Amino acid sequence: MSTIVEDYLTQLTKLGIDHYIVEHSFLKTVDEVLAYCKLIHSDGASTLVFKTDDSFLEVIRRDDCKIDMNKLRDLTGAKQIRMATPEEFTEITGLEPGSARVYLPRIAKVFVDKLILEKEYIQTGSGSFTTSVRCKTEDLHKLPNSRIVEIAFIPKLKTIQTSNSKRVFSGIRATGRLHLGNYLGAVKGFLELEKTGEYETVYCVVDVHSITTPYKPEELRTNKREIIIDYLAAGLDPKKSMIIYQSDVPEHLELAFYFSTVETIARMMHLPTYKEKVKQHPNANTMALLNYPILMAADILIYKAGLVPVGIDQEPHLEVAREIARKMNEKYGMDFPEPVRFATKGEYIPSLTGEGKMGKTVAGSYINLTDSFHEIQKKVRSIPTASLAGGEFTPGLKALFTFARLFIPERYEEFKKRYDEKTLLFSQLKDVIAEAIFAELKPFQERRAKISLDKKYVDEVIRDGAERARKIARETVLEVKKKMGLL
Repeated sequence: MSTIVEDYLTQLTKLGIDHYIVEHSFLKTVDEVLAYCKLIHSDGASTLVFKTDDSFLEVIRRDDCKIDMNKLRDLTGAKQIRMATPEEFTEITGLEPGSARVYLPRIAKVFVDKLILEKEYIQTGSGSFTTSVRCKTEDLHKLPNSRIVEIAFIPKLKTIQTSNSKRVFSGIRATGRLHLGNYLGAVKGFLELEKTGEYETVYCVVDVHSITTPYKPEELRTNKREIIIDYLAAGLDPKKSMIIYQSDVPEHLELAFYFSTVETIARMMHLPTYKEKVKQHPNANTMALLNYPILMAADILIYKAGLVPVGIDQEPHLEVAREIARKMNEKYGMDFPEPVRFATKGEYIPSLTGEGKMGKTVAGSYINLTDSFHEIQKKVRSIPTASLAGGEFTPGLKALFTFARLFIPERYEEFKKRYDEKTLLFSQLKDVIAEAIFAELKPFQERRAKISLDKKYVDEVIRDGAERARKIARETVLEVKKKMGLL
């Protein structure tokens, strides 16, 4: 553990807050941590920092809850209240955004939402992305200057019913083929949604979003089609789901413009994701990038979708979608749902580097669904491990044994025992895991090879999805234009 975490645990002990430490690999989002620990959102708590008039306020609420801003205003008596910016958060706490903990000495007022007390323990931040802390909830009143208040609520799902189905929208950027993390963490969940028959699903390759940051046209043209083929090979049924390109439904962009009339430039500029992208691409700070969340809101609301399976990192964008829905409903009498984030039934897939989850943004962290056995074997062999077995797990070892639990569960205890006895050969375990991963992907690769050769079928799927989606999109845009006085 780092000195920062050790000092924090000492502070909790002095305050009399019963707690214990949870160690994990580098995980930066709440979803990642909870998935790693096999917990659900009601088991976690977030520490939020608000700026009120001339001071700061700490609010601790469960991760499945939403703050009632009206109640917060009434309790504080503040004329103005907003979330602290990332810069303000770091300045007042000394921590990176996303690593907040329940005890922040420099904040003089603390509100603890009452719903937290329904749990005996709640998982919170520690100031580090490699450890979390489980705190006894009844002890949170021992935090200096704290009050237990009723300030949050569990949001009810607001969905538009279509043939007794709840509508779900999911978008993926056209940055390359799907990898193992996408498949096990998301696509398998999508398949479960299809099987239930309870949801109407729209799966969109958001190619217009892909041009908001630097890109190569030829790569985009290839990648967007490859993702469609991956979806089909994975088993998504185009008769049950609409599988579309964003650019094939131009109503997305038209609705985004109408939505831009109810959102301010300042609101968009304060989003942390916008600031991060500007840092990544300082020479591509365009209006398209600034308006990204508005287009995302249009993507979702044009289908009046109430459910969006995305990670916690997209919550700021979803909040913009909810804001726009409320404003359009209040100002023009629309009936947009306020979309909520939810988790499909999937697995947390760690990065091959041992840090965080598998993703395209980190070179060497992922396995493509189309990788050959030798490519998979080479990548799995690259997972960093210790020179000798035994002792505490390093991040790389945690990742390796997570793969063992996922792909060779029947042999997990055998290899773990050999590790503890210091007789394990890491090369043997890695090769067994590589073989199991390839066995999992082989049927997908065989289906994919056939589908990719059937150009006519793929074209029909894309065309049919666009036609069905545009029918819904046109109706929504027509309704908006009438309510806004354009017709």
